[in-house]
This record gives sequence, C-alpha cells and structure tokens, in this order.
Amino acid sequence: MTLHLLARPHHPAAPASATVWKMLFDRQQALLHRWARPEITRALAELGLRRDALPNPTALAQLVHQRTGWTLLFTGAPVAEAAYYAALARRELPVVSRLRTFSEFDQPPGGPDLFTDALGRLPLLLEAGYADALQQLGQAWALATTPAALGLLRRFARATFELGLLAGAPGARPQPYGTALLTAPGPLHALAAAEAAQLRPLAGAARYLALQAAPGAALLAEASAYFVAQSWAELSAELHQLRQELAATQRPALGPHTTSAPNVSATGRAQAFAARVSSLRQVE
Repeated sequence: MTLHLLARPHHPAAPASATVWKMLFDRQQALLHRWARPEITRALAELGLRRDALPNPTALAQLVHQRTGWTLLFTGAPVAEAAYYAALARRELPVVSRLRTFSEFDQPPGGPDLFTDALGRLPLLLEAGYADALQQLGQAWALATTPAALGLLRRFARATFELGLLAGAPGARPQPYGTALLTAPGPLHALAAAEAAQLRPLAGAARYLALQAAPGAALLAEASAYFVAQSWAELSAELHQLRQELAATQRPALGPHTTSAPNVSATGRAQAFAARVSSLRQVE
C-alpha cells in the first residue's frame, strides 16, 4: 500500500483547533439527527471520526485504503480543479488537512477544509456504490473540453455530489449525501425549507441541466431543484448519461444543408442538344 502526502498533514495542535472541531461536529450532528442516513453514522464510528479528537490523517488514510482501495491525498489547500478530477479518476481523493479558525467558523476561505472533506466525503467513500460514482465523475472531466461542457459538469457535480439526496424508506423523507448538506448549516436549512415541487427524480438530471445553458433556458429554470437518487446504481446510470451530454456539447450543431446544382439554362440545354444532333448527322 502506498500513501501519498502532497503536503505535510497539518492541523494545529493548539486547544483552539480541538475546540473548533468539536463545535463544528456538534452543530452539524445536531442538525443532521433527523436527516442522516444510518450508514453515515456507522461510517463515522468506523473511521474514528468523533467530536472529542482531531482526525489522524495517517490512520484515516490506512483505513480508507484497506476498506476501499482509494488513496487519500492530504494537501495544505484545495488543489486545482483539473488535478482534483484527475485524482478522482485514479481513485484518489484530495483531502485538505487545514482546519478553519474561529474567525472562519461559518465560511472557510478558499473552499473546503479538513472538516468539510473528512465528514462530507470519507464516510460515503466506504460505500462501494458511492465510491464508484465518484470515480465516474472524475473520468467525466476528460470530456469537459469546451466551456459548455465544463459548465454542465460543474452544474451536475453541484446538484449531486454537493446537494444530492438519496431516497429513504417508502414515505420517509430523502436523505442527504451531498457534501454541502452534510457539513454546512446553510444548505441544510435551505433543504428543510424547500417545497415538495423542488424535489426531482435524478433520472433525466443530466439532460435537464444541459438545457439550462441553452438559449431560452431562463424560461425553463425553476427554483433550486434537489435531485433524488433511488440508489447508487441510478446515480451511476445518470453519470453515464452525463458523459453522453458532455460529448454532445462538443459536436458542431447540424444546420440546414444546401446542395448546389449546376445552373444550366434552357438556352444552354438547347444549344447542347443541337450540337449533339449535328454530330450524329455528320456520322450518317
């Protein structure tokens, strides 16, 4: 087993960091107690992620690799978008090792931090279906070679891996698997206030999101939609559809084709016919 550390795993050992972690952990668990899937609760315990101890990067990396085959890439700051997707395609997950400070409590600068990545990605990575889908998302990056394709990939990633929901038992409310819903209070409050009409089946999401960039998309846009997957298999199938939509954005639009025909006038045809008759008479 090879563990890669792109930067030295770091979270300050000062008591303030432990306090920030504990406060973040307690707040989010209190908000999620009616929403969280039982699988996430069990995964947190299996990973040793708890309120009273900062995560141990080495222990986390070893456990995740043993359970899933994925490699954790600890970095001091979020990596570039292209590098992030390329890592996912190789079954490698960049994890920011920096923990926010008190002054950054609600809005860590520059993107995700240790809390976001540890609680928003790692528990789900223990579920094979989610892990496979995350790799598919990374592989889709290779098709995002135009501005339209890149925009579609970003919209799909946010609608699913950031704000996605998984169907629960019949009659039960959908349960979040998106990172933003699992780690930040704002998105979870917005979900709690959402109307039933804002919950959409995941099937067809790639096509729906592709249309948002089309001319006249403002007429199709709805209030923030939450896509509900019935299973990880359905998420995988929709990622396959996403690849088709990404490929379609790279093909030139088919316009009307005109076939130019020789412009032969009636006079020209008559002259050609007369010349042909004359030649035949000469042969006779």
